[in-house]
Amino acid sequence: MHQTYSILEKLWLFIKLSTPMCITQFSLVGGTFIAIFLTGQYSTIDLAGVATGYNLWLLFYIFAQGTLMGITPIISQLLGANKTEDISKIFYQGLYIGTGLATMILLIGVLGLKPLLLFLNLDPAASEVCIDYLKAFALGLFPLLWVNTLRNTVDAHGLTHYSMAIVLTSFFINIFLNYSLIFGHFGFPEIGGVGAGYGIAGASWTNFILFSAVLLFHPKLKHYHVFKELFGPRWNYIREQLQVGIPIGLSIFLEASIFSIAGLLMVHFGSAVVAAHQSVISFTNVFYCLPLSIAMATTIAVGYELGAGRYQEAIQYSYISRILAIVISIIICSFTFTHMDSISALFTNDPEVYNLIYSFLGYGVFFAAIDAVGTPLQGILRGYKDVTPVFYISLISYWGVCFPTAYYLATYSDYGPFGVWIGLLASVAVAGILFTFRAWYIQHYKPKHSSQSKV
Repeated sequence: MHQTYSILEKLWLFIKLSTPMCITQFSLVGGTFIAIFLTGQYSTIDLAGVATGYNLWLLFYIFAQGTLMGITPIISQLLGANKTEDISKIFYQGLYIGTGLATMILLIGVLGLKPLLLFLNLDPAASEVCIDYLKAFALGLFPLLWVNTLRNTVDAHGLTHYSMAIVLTSFFINIFLNYSLIFGHFGFPEIGGVGAGYGIAGASWTNFILFSAVLLFHPKLKHYHVFKELFGPRWNYIREQLQVGIPIGLSIFLEASIFSIAGLLMVHFGSAVVAAHQSVISFTNVFYCLPLSIAMATTIAVGYELGAGRYQEAIQYSYISRILAIVISIIICSFTFTHMDSISALFTNDPEVYNLIYSFLGYGVFFAAIDAVGTPLQGILRGYKDVTPVFYISLISYWGVCFPTAYYLATYSDYGPFGVWIGLLASVAVAGILFTFRAWYIQHYKPKHSSQSKV
């Protein structure tokens, strides 16, 4: 990041910042997309098992990932204020937090997985796939969370093109492992959907090794002496990251939980419905990379300008991000509605699953478009470290609106599984409206000294 002096300069810098992040997010989500696609080609039972396992681990991982995002606005504002002497210490606290969160997730899985699958009454064959898939995934759990701190540190310095190159590398490794292990090619054993878990683990270790190399040797980063000068836990730094990160983590957890719980609600309608629903979710997740990347870039740009005391420039970056998001939402709708046949056929050879995917896509496209407008607003608020209201908005929208609506329509009406999608649509619509009001209040109505006090 660096100071800019015109709207065009800001737009160009924002595009240079967000484009590599977008490709990075495509690669991260693309691994899951490919895993779901290949598993669906292998068998519907394997797809149901992997889809259930994915929804379970994602529910906890997304909270951990969001919590670790607390380091991004902290480092961005320090860089904007040219106060970098404590960044290496802050970096280590992120690793300690990631280790604690990974341990917590692992213990929850060991103690609670089998009872939960019995409660869900998942098909026994799919349950076996689910358990083996999660065991394989667990091999990469610790580096998966450590990488969040490494990547957020690199991105906060504006080096998003390095993140792009690294994640693209791990993406291709993930694809290779998925293809080889699911179908048994290139001398690897044929283990079906379980191979998707090993693919994630392999990609996670690849990311960790390569990001570590960047932090050790890049000219802008090597002076931090990470992994050379060790710092023990510092409660004041941990507390700051958690104060920013936990509300972010809870907000993202609440949003992600609607997908996971929606997927678990679909279990009651059979393996075909689970497979179709997860296929559409995987497709919408790919497009979600666009507004998510814009939101992440907005947090960095807004945080940098606030750290430098340039409050009007921070507002300008927020408007740039929102306009780009609106353009993206229009493109998402146009593309999906003109390719519904080919998208549905991409995921399955099963006619029943194909018809369900085609039906769910109509709901999915509107969900993705509405979410594309609301997501960058969260990035703006994180740049201001205004994270607690984001949590309350998420609680109201996703648990207060989505869960009751989806459960009632799916259980007590004729909508069945389509009622779950109606609940999803209602939640993102409410969230988008509330995030809009909050961002407007922070930037235009909240007393100026209150905004500055957060810097």
